Amino acid sequence: MSLLPILWALKTAPVIDAEERAILVTLAESAWSDGTDAFPSKKTIADIAKIDPKTVQRRLKALATRGLISRGNQAAAAYIPEHFRPTVYDLMIPYSWFPDIAQVNDERKGKGKAPLTPADRPDLPDAPPRKQRADKGKPRKGRQKGVGTTSPQGQDSESPGQTGQEGGATSPGGGDYKSQRGGLQDPQPSPTNPRRNTPRPSVPNDSAAAADGGTDGAKVPSQISRNPGVDLLLAIGNDQPEFLLTGKTLANQGLAVAGMLLEGWTPEQLRQVIAGRPLPEQITTTVGAIVASRLRQALAGPVPETVGNGTYMQPLSVGVATVPRPTVAPMQNCDSCDRAYRSPEPGLCGPCREDVMV
Repeated sequence: MSLLPILWALKTAPVIDAEERAILVTLAESAWSDGTDAFPSKKTIADIAKIDPKTVQRRLKALATRGLISRGNQAAAAYIPEHFRPTVYDLMIPYSWFPDIAQVNDERKGKGKAPLTPADRPDLPDAPPRKQRADKGKPRKGRQKGVGTTSPQGQDSESPGQTGQEGGATSPGGGDYKSQRGGLQDPQPSPTNPRRNTPRPSVPNDSAAAADGGTDGAKVPSQISRNPGVDLLLAIGNDQPEFLLTGKTLANQGLAVAGMLLEGWTPEQLRQVIAGRPLPEQITTTVGAIVASRLRQALAGPVPETVGNGTYMQPLSVGVATVPRPTVAPMQNCDSCDRAYRSPEPGLCGPCREDVMV
């Protein structure tokens, strides 16, 4: 395959329109330097040129009628099964167009073909003028009066926004980039959405200070029974509103906190457990679930004991039963193999003891 037929089809061939140009270039891409033996299938041409296969067939016939292509040697595609075999075409590139006709004829001679002559490849006539529609400039049938006309402001009469009631942007008409009349105007400006203070999960919208002068600073629903755990959670929520719990969550976690107070936890320690760490930046669950998780983690360990300024440390005892500190056996040397091992008393290591027992 050669670049010469592609250049001719792309730049010089007297075609009528872009469809003919695309079909001719597709044929030229598979032709030899003299334009012969091009046989892409009609489907291939249609896929490359992005046109319908029936249009390809009609355009090939028109190109052949005007002499741009002709039927070539069909034996070039003889290796393809007959029911799949496409038609072989020759691109009739004029003799005078070839920049080096001697080289082209040498290639033809190597393939056993006769050299090209001006009589074989005469110059092609110019492309005929493209046919115009017979109804060009005439109103189409079935159109109502005024439909599709242009409004004084340059808008189509069917386009939305002309009356300012159907939506869309309208142009006030006139004006340039320096004037204040130009630009688009929205006939239905959207009202400004006020900024809303979205509460965190588990925090009600009607949370307010208690009317009875209590220290918790929040209103307690009547169905929640007061206990030291509920009071402590409300006090924490008053100091740090992001940790405020309400409803069933407050009642359930209040019982858990009350039980921990009975076990020996101090209010300061529970404050540290619940609100000692800030909430995550992105909460994928509820604040109540986070508080419950922190309480479960604290219950998994022993009750801490306070030191110094009220902070707490891991205790050495749970309730009244003392938990002994684990001891580590010292290193010993085996009496038999002198291997180092841990044991409270000197003697034999494990492998040597097994050998003795055997």
